[in-house]
Amino acid sequence: MAEGGPDRITLVLPRERDFHRVAHLVLGGLAIRLELTIETLEDMQVALGAILDRASADEQVTITMWLRDGVLETEVEPVELLAELDAEPDDERLDLARVLRAVVDDVEYEASSVRLTKRLHA
Repeated sequence: MAEGGPDRITLVLPRERDFHRVAHLVLGGLAIRLELTIETLEDMQVALGAILDRASADEQVTITMWLRDGVLETEVEPVELLAELDAEPDDERLDLARVLRAVVDDVEYEASSVRLTKRLHA
């Protein structure tokens, strides 16, 4: 993956929990290639795991990862998380929105996809 380049890694996986490890393995390999810190890798694994844990097991999920201008982006689709991510913030509850805000720099979501943005520090 070249810095600023359009290279992407795309995984299409069954939603069953056993396959979540494949996504984490690919993310780990990408982290090694990009020389990410362990903290950055752990943050992205927490975010990706939180999203995949909420996926229903009846179809496939597509995970796309790419690096652009020092920013690692990860998109997961299809997911139905709009209601959960749009919920009113509650500091008493550890919900998906709170987890994602703690570990990634930005979260964009639509009705069927979530995009995570993590700025990489030199």
